[in-house]
Amino acid sequence: MTSGDAAKPAGPVVLLPPDLENLSGFEAALAAGWSPDPRRAGDETYVRGELQRLRQDRVKFLDDLIPDGRRHAGSGSPPLTTRLFWIWDGEFCGSISLRFQAGTEELPPEVSGHVGYSVVPWKQRNGHATTALSLLMAVASKEGLDRLVVLCNEDNDASRRVIERNGGELFMRRPHPSDRPDQIKLYFWLKPGAAG
Repeated sequence: MTSGDAAKPAGPVVLLPPDLENLSGFEAALAAGWSPDPRRAGDETYVRGELQRLRQDRVKFLDDLIPDGRRHAGSGSPPLTTRLFWIWDGEFCGSISLRFQAGTEELPPEVSGHVGYSVVPWKQRNGHATTALSLLMAVASKEGLDRLVVLCNEDNDASRRVIERNGGELFMRRPHPSDRPDQIKLYFWLKPGAAG
């Protein structure tokens, strides 16, 4: 479905673990030009490459999204755990992830915050990201996380509103090592269970 198609009535927004049964929705979003990485939005070469990898081996592509949910951040550091979910309202709406190291709120320098999300353009401005972030806060709470850092680009008013609606408190403005040095980020604290 693209922005020019008639919208189907949407169901409640839920978070689903990626699976083969719903991979076709992810595939259709890629085919329409969506990128699961907001920093790669509009990067047609990247999106085509992801689509090609998916179509070559659907099972391997799905396994590669999060190999085992953990990757090592460096020697002596606890592994970085990633919980990836698809945002779903009866059809694919985007993705959201929670990234953390057990026992600390610290993250490796190349990881741009505890949360990353991207909603397909034809589902934006409907509250999907706000709801998805709220649902992810419940996941963070179950993981024992008391405080998360969430970033957005300084000029991304929509993302800023999503974070603020979930109780985000701005604490810093500066670039992040994972992005261009001229891209100013807004840094927010989010407390799982505190939004309401």
